[in-house]
Parts: sequence; structure tokens; C-alpha cells
Amino acid sequence: MKAKYVPSLIALFSVMLFTNSMYHTDEIILWNKNDKLDLADFRGQPDYANPHIVALTASGIMQHTECHEGILSHDVKAYFDKSASWVKKEARTAHHLQHEQIHFDITELYARKLSEALSQEIFLCGEEKRFNEFVDNLLAGWEKEQIDYDVSTKYSNKKDEQKAWEYRIALELTLHHH
Repeated sequence: MKAKYVPSLIALFSVMLFTNSMYHTDEIILWNKNDKLDLADFRGQPDYANPHIVALTASGIMQHTECHEGILSHDVKAYFDKSASWVKKEARTAHHLQHEQIHFDITELYARKLSEALSQEIFLCGEEKRFNEFVDNLLAGWEKEQIDYDVSTKYSNKKDEQKAWEYRIALELTLHHH
């Protein structure tokens, strides 16, 4: 029996302070328009106790912030965590993989929106609390979009709706370029 739900885990609270070296580990993939996810990237252990979840994408937004000449500078990257992402055997299909790719693409879209919004603001060193509130407010839209995507596509089961999301997210990514 094939499970119907393919929810994604989004690292909603993963706006973390990482060093640049953490951007490049064997378990982390940074979003790249030329590199799409592959089933081999899903290295985590599936949750067989839950028959309704057949795949899980762990994606998030890494943020490196530092004080430079009195101003907070930032670097924002969308990432995919191989060790926390998984796909059960019955979901090892191109269709399911594409659904999970769009979750990662939505994460990249919000990383770009965050980067754009931050570039239009000035945060002085010492204003980390205001900076973090600004980031949290913007990323609330990310959580909503990920949920809306799964609900409106019925976790990829509504193929026409899935195609519409693929098109819309691809278009938005071109409008919000890094």
C-alpha cells in the first residue's frame, strides 16, 4: 500500500550562526540552480513507525553574521541536510523527488528574500536583537509557504497543482536573484 503523505521537515528555527567552514560539509548541500537533488542525497534513516510519511526533506537557512566596521554584515545560504533527509522505498520516484526539490527551492527563495530585505536595512553592531526579530518576521512567511505547498498539492498527489507550484517557484527564483 502506498502512503499518501510526503511532508517535508523544514528547519524553521535554523537561522543559525555558522562559520564559513560549516557551509561545506559532506552532509550539507548548498542550493545551486545547476544541481538538483538526487535520491542518493537522502541518506537519513526513514521513519518506518509512521506509515503516512514516505519522504522527508530537511532544509534550512544558514546565516553567518559578524560585526564589521560598526555594522552587522551577513551571509545567507539555503541548505539541504543529507543525514536528516530520507525517502522510503515506495517513494523513490522522479515524481516524489521533484516534490522534495520544490521544498528545497522554496527554502532558497526565502533565503534570497531574506538576503534582499537585509541588504535594504542597516543594523549596527549591538542591534542583534532587532536583527533577529527582523529575520524571524520575514521567515514566518517561509513556514507558511512550505505548509501551503504541501496542503495545496496534497503532498504531491494533485499533479496539476504540483506543476503550478513548480512553475511559480521557478519564476519567483528568477525574480529574486542573488
